[in-house]
Amino acid sequence: MRMRMRKKRNILKSRRAESYIDVVVGIFAALMVVVTALNVFSLLKDKQDLDYYAKEMIEVCCSYGKTCDEVQDRDEALQAELGFNPELSFAGTEYFNTNNRTVQYGETIVVTLTYRTYLKGFGAIRIPVTLTARHSGLSRQYWK
Repeated sequence: MRMRMRKKRNILKSRRAESYIDVVVGIFAALMVVVTALNVFSLLKDKQDLDYYAKEMIEVCCSYGKTCDEVQDRDEALQAELGFNPELSFAGTEYFNTNNRTVQYGETIVVTLTYRTYLKGFGAIRIPVTLTARHSGLSRQYWK
């Protein structure tokens, strides 16, 4: 009985398997760093896509001098091209005709895009991230 207790105590005090645990923890930490890096690069790609989306939208708005019809067509085309659907707003835009949503020549058009996503790759943990792109331009259309 005493021999068995001594043997158990010696096994618990032994440090032979300690290096295996260190290797497993090191690999786990390295994988978490890789997952975090992939998430950051994914967010940077999404931010670049959102900026491209906003620049395209402001170009169409400025060319047509309004924020409806052709602008909505381009919005749908960009959604299909990029594969995501950001929230689109024209806050800060002064309309010449509010019903037709037209903007007079030389007036500022402001496009704000908001895209909500999550950091992926962390299992059940969902960390929300909101990306925003805001661009402005001047209307190139004269309305009578």
